[in-house]
Amino acid sequence: MNHRGYIPSRERQARSKLAKIIHGKPFLQGSIVKRASKCGKDNCWCAKESIGHTACYLSIRIGKKRKMIGISGSFEKDAREWVMTYRQINKQIARVSQYCLERIK
Repeated sequence: MNHRGYIPSRERQARSKLAKIIHGKPFLQGSIVKRASKCGKDNCWCAKESIGHTACYLSIRIGKKRKMIGISGSFEKDAREWVMTYRQINKQIARVSQYCLERIK
């Protein structure tokens, strides 16, 4: 492996930004989903309405299966930020990969 001085400056900057994101914030792979469902109680308002109670879930893939994990309202903002951080990491990885591809050509 060559010294990092041989890596083009754009790639070095992209790698540096990626490292800052990874080490600076927590991240989660998945999506935040809001779903409405009926609670099943006969005397609840949702039994009479067409939509039910809304709840927030983290949708993740474990192996080949999708799993929905319920998220409390107080944790929803943090979970959304963690998912957005993961998306930023993916974009930055794609950018670094593109720079590496350019070096091969």
